[in-house]
Amino acid sequence: MADKLIDRIKNVWAPAVRDLPPKNSERNLRNYISPVQLQRLRHDVAMWRECIQEAELAYFPHRVKMQRMYLDTVFNGHTYACIKRRKQLTMLREWEFKNKEGVESEQNEELLNKKWFSELIEYILDARFFGYSLIALGDITDGNFNDLSIVRRANVSPDRLVVNHLVYALDGAEFMQEPYSDWCVYVPTTTETGISICGYGLLYQVALYEIICRNLLGANADAAELFGMPIRVGKTNKTEEHERGTFANALADMGSQGWILLDEFGESIELVESGGNGQGFKIYPDLEQRCEKKISKIILGHADALDSTSGKLGAGQGEDSPVAQALMDTRTEDGAFVEDVVNNTVIPKLIKLGFKLDANYKFCFSNNEEKEWEEKEKRENGKAVAEIAKLMKDSGLEMDAKYFEEQTGIPTVRTVVVPPTPPKLITDKVKNKLANLYK
Repeated sequence: MADKLIDRIKNVWAPAVRDLPPKNSERNLRNYISPVQLQRLRHDVAMWRECIQEAELAYFPHRVKMQRMYLDTVFNGHTYACIKRRKQLTMLREWEFKNKEGVESEQNEELLNKKWFSELIEYILDARFFGYSLIALGDITDGNFNDLSIVRRANVSPDRLVVNHLVYALDGAEFMQEPYSDWCVYVPTTTETGISICGYGLLYQVALYEIICRNLLGANADAAELFGMPIRVGKTNKTEEHERGTFANALADMGSQGWILLDEFGESIELVESGGNGQGFKIYPDLEQRCEKKISKIILGHADALDSTSGKLGAGQGEDSPVAQALMDTRTEDGAFVEDVVNNTVIPKLIKLGFKLDANYKFCFSNNEEKEWEEKEKRENGKAVAEIAKLMKDSGLEMDAKYFEEQTGIPTVRTVVVPPTPPKLITDKVKNKLANLYK
């Protein structure tokens, strides 16, 4: 009887305690991780500090608490919208493969113009927020990675370069070594402190303000209930406990707002509205708005970037506005990050795995509006310098030719001006007449 019960338990829990999958799937690090129930912890400022302390341990540092905190951070509506907007700045761009001469490679573009490659770019961008991404390529089917996935970050140690079978394990699979190295793409970020070899991601700065916003949500709800709903005041002259209890229950059953029972001659019920003299409750939405602006500034580069109206870059204030410039800088930075990872990490792996890609062609985004922006600024600056040079010339001054060329891009040629010969006061004909006269 006991053996049968044990067998039934094994059958029920078999998917949760299975061994590594056979054949080609065993090189997929996602399958190396043991499936366990995700634990969500109460996050506060103290927890926020514990996350970085755990990541900076001298021996066996972990990112478990940090990554679990990030999962709750992205659930914030404002944070999610900012992340989505920033990723769109890059994901909606067109890309191509070009060599040094500017010639495109149709072969490379055709091989990688697939859904899995777009997902790969998105996973690369996620590293900017979470600090790192370990992408499991999976198996190749008809030139596609059908099971492309992200390895659970809480099980990945970027400091020790291992994937733990269970969180907080001291050993694990070294994903930079065979047989895993060819079948995964590791995307770290630049460290912010120098203590760790990998960055913590933008979400660590965002998490602090998200924690404040989460606490403010409950406080704001309490304030709205306190100041927005009238208080029921019941008055009775009943002295018996059961009679006063009946009256009190009637007050409580009238709604969820607060109530009070006072002693007074006779019985009555009044609704007392808030006087509205106190303005302290306004501090909650004001502080929440300030936190959201901080989150927008961290992720998008400007406090008003998310709330801007639609335009060229989502900024209706114009191309020269601080919002548009911030979005442009953010997109330029992310675009350069993706190009570096694809060209230096992804493409060599794909060639090694058998993809017929030409390494002489580099991945790049084709609609480089940031370059157009730089050229526009250069032209405007050159125009201003040329006007200044004209004013200097009119004033008898001269601008340095080298500086003029650097600022305007216009080559200069110094011409030697020969002063004109002054006219003769006495011509030869007059001289002859004078000579004859004096004779």
